[in-house]
Amino acid sequence: MQNVIAQSAASAAAQSHVDAILEAMPHAIITLNSAGVIEHANAAAINLLNDTLEGRLWRDVVGDFFAPRADDGHEVSLRSGRRVRIDISTLAPEPGQLIVLTDLTETRALQARVGQMQRLSAMGRMVAALAHQVRTPLSAAMLYTDNLKSPRLPEGQRLPFLEKLSSRLQTLEHQVNDMLLFAKSGDQQVLQTFSLAELMQQLEQQTEAYLQQQRAHLNIHMQHPQTMLRGNLNSLVGALQNLVMNGIQASSAGATIDVDATTCDDALTIEVSDYGCGMDEQQQKNVFTPFVTTKTHGTGLGLAVVQAVTKSHQGNIQVASTVGEGTTFTIELPIATLPTFTRQETTTLQKEFSYV
Repeated sequence: MQNVIAQSAASAAAQSHVDAILEAMPHAIITLNSAGVIEHANAAAINLLNDTLEGRLWRDVVGDFFAPRADDGHEVSLRSGRRVRIDISTLAPEPGQLIVLTDLTETRALQARVGQMQRLSAMGRMVAALAHQVRTPLSAAMLYTDNLKSPRLPEGQRLPFLEKLSSRLQTLEHQVNDMLLFAKSGDQQVLQTFSLAELMQQLEQQTEAYLQQQRAHLNIHMQHPQTMLRGNLNSLVGALQNLVMNGIQASSAGATIDVDATTCDDALTIEVSDYGCGMDEQQQKNVFTPFVTTKTHGTGLGLAVVQAVTKSHQGNIQVASTVGEGTTFTIELPIATLPTFTRQETTTLQKEFSYV
């Protein structure tokens, strides 16, 4: 009898110890029975949801306190405005589930502030770098304009001057676009849901003139064109445009750039490949560093822009390159809505833009 009493006391003490640990945990912890009813909620859970919770159906709690948004990704928004990560596991061998809610609101806010400070610091360096880069094409453009205004300029020389003027203005436009994309990549942007096909169509349109000018070829392959993405379409198009233009500039005349888009699980992978001069190991290490460039004309912002835009869409980017063989940039982005594909729908679409 005494052994039973001792075992009961030890069990109660152990349970009390476990309860004390759960109450002290900074994460919100909720346990459900086999019917989905909340049996226990620690203090962090009660404070997070501002409700006693115990005895309520979990699905009712979700309906009352959760307000998922299209841009939540792997996190979930609450009606209170806070953002949490949900981890669910079974209580095997006992029936029921353990739910852990991690409040990421302050973490995400801090990350946003740090990102803003980093961009402001980079903006200061960028202004200094752009001062020189903008002055050169701007001075040349003004000189060509003065020549065009001269009444003594022979008619046959006007077209070459106009072409040079247009080239310098395009250089200025590209530098300004890089600056804007880099500055805005971490800000709250206008988000929309769009398909992979729309993204690639915009890329084709934005690069068409440059491809024609450089007599280059762009091949786009889409495994699932109807794959949906959530983000800022213009920013992503600008990032991909940078990669295409970089590939052309790193290649000889008549370059071919391949863009391959494939889906796997809940991610979209976009590979942009050129077959140009390639990069050595040191160049690959510095490829995304702002203001580092091997070009005679350029701010060194293009690839930093691509990385910043990718990160702002909860994605990542990698580079693989071999000197003399070419370079491939690989971007991975989360899919907004994963479509269901039939075997017949799983086809590869190829569209080639060739200018000769």
